[in-house]
Amino acid sequence: RASPATSMRPCRILLALCLGLATAAAAADRRLVIFNVGEGLAVMLQHGQDAILVDTGHAGRAAGVLARMRHYQVHRLDRLILTHLHPDHASGYFRIREAFPETPVYYNGQPLPRDVGPDMVRWVNEALAADAHSERLAAGDRMRWHDSLIEVLWPSEFHGNDLNRHSLVLSIHYGETGVLVMGDAGAEVEAALLDRKALRPADILIAGHHGSAGTSTTAFLTAVQASHAVVSVDRDNIRGYPDAATLARLRKYSGEVLRTDVDGEICFELNGRAGPQPRCAP
Repeated sequence: RASPATSMRPCRILLALCLGLATAAAAADRRLVIFNVGEGLAVMLQHGQDAILVDTGHAGRAAGVLARMRHYQVHRLDRLILTHLHPDHASGYFRIREAFPETPVYYNGQPLPRDVGPDMVRWVNEALAADAHSERLAAGDRMRWHDSLIEVLWPSEFHGNDLNRHSLVLSIHYGETGVLVMGDAGAEVEAALLDRKALRPADILIAGHHGSAGTSTTAFLTAVQASHAVVSVDRDNIRGYPDAATLARLRKYSGEVLRTDVDGEICFELNGRAGPQPRCAP
């Protein structure tokens, strides 16, 4: 007859194996995904079956975003954050709201004239004003989510109706990984953040305004020191994004540069001390 210590050994081995598998699963389920939405931006933070979505892409891509969320086994959207109301960032709001009717949605609350264009900007703005689950964000606001901290760096006030200039800028501390999401903010905002000493090094930079000219300046990139830079952009787009000079700066100062028009959907496994590992398992 086996001694109690001997009979317990398989149980201990099984427990250790289960704990190891659980740890591996937890690490595999912590991801940052930049969906390939063509012209636009949609970024998902995932922790197990929970997620935060930053921007939605344009309305025609929202169903695809939801399908990709299901692919990653996301069942609960804890927050939706809209950096600003340009259609390529926010017009998927209506489809996302249908799928997740109780999810809190955050935006900058920029005051806009009643005749603001295009029409989709006005429609989303009016819907957010009437949404019982909407809240406004401004520089200095913070929100915690699992072991992550999301800090709003911009804007603190509004001057005029320029949507890009007032795009939310988010600094995300996601476990051991730092992520900077610039939305459509450009060089003027970058300079203001540098003046305020608001920027810290980040592992992953989601470049502003799809890598257009006048973004990702040398001073800005030097401060951020990203090891990975991501440009969300559509192939052969009519605006000529990303700008060649901007790409050259990103390659010089930001390590690896990934583009949705070239690389497709971009996914980082965030597994702690090893740092962000691009290209998640399918």
